[in-house]
Amino acid sequence: MRFILFQGLIDTLDLYTGEFVKILKEQDADCLVLDAGHMEREMLRLKAFLLQPVTAVLSFNNIGMHLELEDGKNIWDAFQIPFWNILMDHPFHYKKALDCAPEQTVLYCMDKNHAAYVKRFFPHIQKTEFLPHAGIPVKQEKDLLPIHERKIDVLYAGALSRCSAEGLVPDLGKITEFDAFGLVKDALEQLIQNPEQTTEQVIEQCLKDRKQIFDDKKLGEIISELRFVDSFAVSFYREQMVRVLAESGITVTVFGTGWDRCEWEHPKLVYGGEIPPRQILEMMNQSRVVLNTMTWFKRGAHDRIFNGMLAGAAVASDTSEYIQEHFPDGRELQVFSLKEIYRLPEMVKALLDHTDDTQQMADCGYRAAAEHHTWKNRLNNMLNHK
Repeated sequence: MRFILFQGLIDTLDLYTGEFVKILKEQDADCLVLDAGHMEREMLRLKAFLLQPVTAVLSFNNIGMHLELEDGKNIWDAFQIPFWNILMDHPFHYKKALDCAPEQTVLYCMDKNHAAYVKRFFPHIQKTEFLPHAGIPVKQEKDLLPIHERKIDVLYAGALSRCSAEGLVPDLGKITEFDAFGLVKDALEQLIQNPEQTTEQVIEQCLKDRKQIFDDKKLGEIISELRFVDSFAVSFYREQMVRVLAESGITVTVFGTGWDRCEWEHPKLVYGGEIPPRQILEMMNQSRVVLNTMTWFKRGAHDRIFNGMLAGAAVASDTSEYIQEHFPDGRELQVFSLKEIYRLPEMVKALLDHTDDTQQMADCGYRAAAEHHTWKNRLNNMLNHK
């Protein structure tokens, strides 16, 4: 097997790519890892590698998707090489890239709703599959600190996305087909009141309520343009989750951008700033409870869940269809509803106070994740269905 991969642009994606390279080399695969930040100087290495057949390109978030030969033809189509593109976010964030996806694209989505969205709004992409998130084991089970010896009570690693979403807001006044300001206000209110709904469902319904009916091409453009409401809804619940815990007397350590811009302060909120992804995994290994909120994934999961489990921590997460299917009895993690986030402090306090029960749950979580939810599991699934 011979694979092409990319690194050098985004630390988190580099972490996943490094895990793939390690797993592939264990299977005696030949891997060419290209520096995506300096592709001009990498083209000679790439062309030399292409002299022999290549199994596939393995990429995250479209990196390297649109590389071209001198004649302007997409390089992966020219060499008939499958481009396995793993989207870590909702596809409406990548409309321009996906509109021009090469014929050889095999798209993997982290949520079943995302896969359905691609099939509806990007029908030219012929192969789209659901691929759940996964975790990275840092230590073996025997080397994990027991819950009662861990220094961090509760850890949340994730940005307040409303801060970055501010840069996604278009000039709503230039939208003439409907009252964009009113629609955005209604859509955000509906998402917060009905967090089980997807952003695309809510935007389409808000348009229908205004007697605005569009074909899928135009509707996809509108949803992509207004996708920032998704980030604001995600951010709202992240902030509410942390705030309700801090105000109930539980110390929460947070990492990621935006937490220093909260309009509220609390002595129980400990802001650790931004740290590299590998260091986040190490901090999880020192945490009793790892918190997760989905990035509005309603039929998928998030790597915080599986990384927390593989770190030997107790994981508490909002639920999804995927979580309900794979963890139905609560033995491996605690789930909560965004609609009942006020119940979270009681749940977390019980995890912190009853360490024997929490240790048992953390142990079950580790074994489940180690057996079924690593990137090795996901990669093997991809290889078996290529």
